[in-house]
Amino acid sequence: NIKYGCEIPKVSSAVQDKVKTAIETMTGLNVSEVNIKIAGVNIDN
Repeated sequence: NIKYGCEIPKVSSAVQDKVKTAIETMTGLNVSEVNIKIAGVNIDN
């Protein structure tokens, strides 16, 4: 989930970059694509 008000495309891109870098660092493999899914939006009351 993501917090209400966050810029979803910006946050998604940052998550993809971090996951890609982590996988490449840990495995030494070249990652061509990272797909993520936003499951929902959290709204604080």
